[in-house]
Amino acid sequence: MTRHLVGAIVALFTLLAGTPAAADTQPSVIFLGDSVTAGFGYLGKQENAPNVAGSVNSSFANAWYFGDNSLSDCNPVAPVPDDRCSNNNVAGAPWTAGPWQSGSSSPSVAYSYQIAGSQNPQAAAPVENWAVTGSTPAQWDTGGPFNSQLTSIQNTSVVMTLGANPILASFLRIKIAGTVETSGACSGTEWLSWKGWYAYPPATVVDCANQQWAQNEQTAHLENIYKTLLQNKNKVMVLQYYRACPWSFGNWQPEGNLINGPAAGNSCPSQQQQVSACPTCKVDGTTTQWAQAVAAQNAMNDNIAAAVGEVQQWAADNGVNPANLQIATPDQSAWADHQAWSGSSWVFKNDTWIHPSAAGHQQLAKTVTSAMCEAFGQWCGQQPAWDLTAAVPSATVEQDLRGPVPNQVANRTFTDLPNMTKQGNAVGWDSLTPKLCRIYHGGVATTKRDGTCRVVAEAVRSGEEQRYRQAHRIRVR
Repeated sequence: MTRHLVGAIVALFTLLAGTPAAADTQPSVIFLGDSVTAGFGYLGKQENAPNVAGSVNSSFANAWYFGDNSLSDCNPVAPVPDDRCSNNNVAGAPWTAGPWQSGSSSPSVAYSYQIAGSQNPQAAAPVENWAVTGSTPAQWDTGGPFNSQLTSIQNTSVVMTLGANPILASFLRIKIAGTVETSGACSGTEWLSWKGWYAYPPATVVDCANQQWAQNEQTAHLENIYKTLLQNKNKVMVLQYYRACPWSFGNWQPEGNLINGPAAGNSCPSQQQQVSACPTCKVDGTTTQWAQAVAAQNAMNDNIAAAVGEVQQWAADNGVNPANLQIATPDQSAWADHQAWSGSSWVFKNDTWIHPSAAGHQQLAKTVTSAMCEAFGQWCGQQPAWDLTAAVPSATVEQDLRGPVPNQVANRTFTDLPNMTKQGNAVGWDSLTPKLCRIYHGGVATTKRDGTCRVVAEAVRSGEEQRYRQAHRIRVR
């Protein structure tokens, strides 16, 4: 076995697949989560919101306040979202729709339905979409309005997007006719001095994103959701978020265009300023609205990956197959080339450029079927096929950590640990001496003055893996 040095630390994981086993009978593949999976922007069978009406699969208008189905009509309501203007909507209760069936009145835009319609008819799985636009991890966790739906899912396969709400919302700032309509906690991404405008460095944006993540207890909620699904004998595919930059990200270009609607905005890469973190700080190059938005989204995806990795570690330590929880990542470079300002957008334009268009959902469908085939041996081939006796593909790729592991940590401090391998698999960390350190959220925090903290990393790909565990000593000084 070849070992690769990362700084002064050896960090290598080899995963080997076990003997494939026959799958249980498949009741339905259930998709759940937020607006990305719900297909926000495209109407469903039964719209239940005021002023929202239209045929299934039609999109809402490119308008703020004028006419039915405008963005203001479709904005998710609080405190409990009702799934309005979403391709899977059935009077706010998408779980009542039952398995998808083809037909002229059937929803067909959301990536779940594109997968359902593209399956091999001789080997097709029932598909249901229970996602709710505007929903948060807390709302699917214990005590949330959608937790009863979550806990009812047993002995099946689940595909999900969760975690973007309310983090990305904290960065949105929109003004209409001079009036601020939306101003999130992190939306001050630029600041004005007597010399002009300066942009905060992307690292500052990441700090705010992580603060919002922690404040909303996103990691705990996601981990509870993953554990509940695994304990109910489900296989779970977590879909990370694709790259996107709404023109309403931060306070770069917050004035909404009343004439041309939400689709009107300047490209994020074109918005550029000098970087300075404060009035007395030095000017440190330039940055763009795009760079800030990408940094925030990368941080969010890293947090999701860390939660997946930690639950995989929990599963391995508690007699649950960690390979039943996997992660799928969109082709971010391809998404970067198909933004709203490009000639062939994968982003729906009528809601300020954050949700997928029909073409974007098609790309997400490809991402999911490819990941399901690789991890679970399902939905393989040009016409995705569901095989109840599918073998899990062999997982023999050596997993190298994406980043370095520190060999020293100061007392009572936090330091990041890698949460993804270079191959894109989530990494879970555990402490062999928990009295000396505690590990959370992809990082390690020391809790004693002196001593040595030994931490163990694990990456899971597929099958009944044979774990390679390398202990790393992090000395507390």
